[in-house]
Amino acid sequence: MKNILNRKNIFTTQSMILLLIVAAILIVINLISASHFGRLDLTADKQYSLSEATKKTVKNLDDLLTIKVYFSTVLPPDLAQTEQYLKDILSEYQAYSKNIRIEFIDPAKDEKTKEEVQNLGIPQVQMQILQKDEFKVQQGYLGLALFYADKKEVIPLIQNTDNLEYDLTSAIKRLTAAKLKTIGFLSGHDEHGLISNPYGSPEQAQNNDYTLVAQELEKNYQVMPVDISNGKPIENIDTLIIAGPKNKLSDNELYQIDQFIMKGGNVIFLLDEVQILPGLQAAPNQTSLEKLLSSYGVQVNTDLVIDASNETVGFSSGMMQFFLPYPFWPKLIKQNFAADNPIMAKLQSISLPWVSSLAEIFKEGIASKILATTTANGSSVSSPFDLNPQQDFNPTDRKKIPIIIELDGKFSSAYAGQKAPEVKSEININTESAAPSSQTIDKAEKESRLIVLANSTFINDNNLKRFPDNLAFFLNSVDYLTLDSDLINIRAKTITDRPLAKISDTTKTWIKIINIGLIPLIIIVIGVIRFYLRKRK
Repeated sequence: MKNILNRKNIFTTQSMILLLIVAAILIVINLISASHFGRLDLTADKQYSLSEATKKTVKNLDDLLTIKVYFSTVLPPDLAQTEQYLKDILSEYQAYSKNIRIEFIDPAKDEKTKEEVQNLGIPQVQMQILQKDEFKVQQGYLGLALFYADKKEVIPLIQNTDNLEYDLTSAIKRLTAAKLKTIGFLSGHDEHGLISNPYGSPEQAQNNDYTLVAQELEKNYQVMPVDISNGKPIENIDTLIIAGPKNKLSDNELYQIDQFIMKGGNVIFLLDEVQILPGLQAAPNQTSLEKLLSSYGVQVNTDLVIDASNETVGFSSGMMQFFLPYPFWPKLIKQNFAADNPIMAKLQSISLPWVSSLAEIFKEGIASKILATTTANGSSVSSPFDLNPQQDFNPTDRKKIPIIIELDGKFSSAYAGQKAPEVKSEININTESAAPSSQTIDKAEKESRLIVLANSTFINDNNLKRFPDNLAFFLNSVDYLTLDSDLINIRAKTITDRPLAKISDTTKTWIKIINIGLIPLIIIVIGVIRFYLRKRK
């Protein structure tokens, strides 16, 4: 009996020592974790972890950043999850910088806070709340504001978490930037407009269809139109966007674009070489920019590309509407992207309505890179164009067609050894005046980057609502030319379209045979073997 009691005491003592050791280990782990933040994220794109760009941004804060989250206390279940995600991600921001302070405030509890929120531009929104087994509609708040030095940024409404890290980090970059970069959109040639005008003509409303693009760019840049019809040089612009001009550019306007590139300016060319007219009619659209690009290293063809990888498009016939796969709307997929380029690395697809093909032209000292092509089943169609969606699409010449090309280097001027062309007078189109006197730059002293794509409608408001990944490509391009790849890496985490790879009809047939015939056959064989073994036993 005494031995049993001794053993019991020894066991109790050992258990107490073991518990003390475990408690000590847990205390040490807690002390270490208080100063070292860590989280295991097994998602493919690290959806629940901060990107390296965000970590670098918050670590470089040299002043206090206050983030005030104005959320109502009582929220519907779906928005309660949004609030929890917001708390989690903000705690990660705070873990990487001692200069971040976070406050959660319910404006409904204080009239003074209500007034503060109203002045910040955070609206009240209607929410359906379940209380006492019945649904009630009440007003609430779902916004936040960031305060840094004497500046502030506001995110008025947070309804989902898709772009939350991108929006937060972009806001911090704007607050801490000494000066925002400027994006210029060429105007004066019937290009796409950035500002919607409800009182304008139907033609103006049709052209002002880049409003969503403008809203996204204004998160990180100053955005402004650029008019060069008066012969003035392009100044104070970091990246120039030429988006779908329908009218021919004058020699002097081409000269000003050329000299902007010679001074180290970056340009994105979105050109519609074929205009799509009502009734599915098509006509060539010559803007003279083709001559400029051919001198830099890209040939823009006046054709239309078709591909076996394409989008389903709706068409009308009388009172009926029908939907068909439409090869004239090729869908570029990841397998045909330049995976080593930051613009394309994380993209899954780009959908392009009525796009023309490109070709590389060798130019000494210029690095040319094809960023995207069609599949191996791509082809091109020349004038006269038949855009009928119900025709038999069976091209004989199938191959990968270059669709997006990037050029890098110190370009040679298309106007080398020439004077600036004359500027046409606004009073009389036949009258010409001398261009502002300046020395033509024959060879660029700084490197420039150009991105060329023969389509501009892929990022209009209607197409962005259906193909949001198109916006990711365009914004990646602007960031790559203007800033760096930081924001590209954050934005890539929100891309969700992962299309299945196209397979041939032969492969589909074999998959059907295996699923329908081979698998049942294997089961029958296993059954026969088991029956034989049982009978033998």
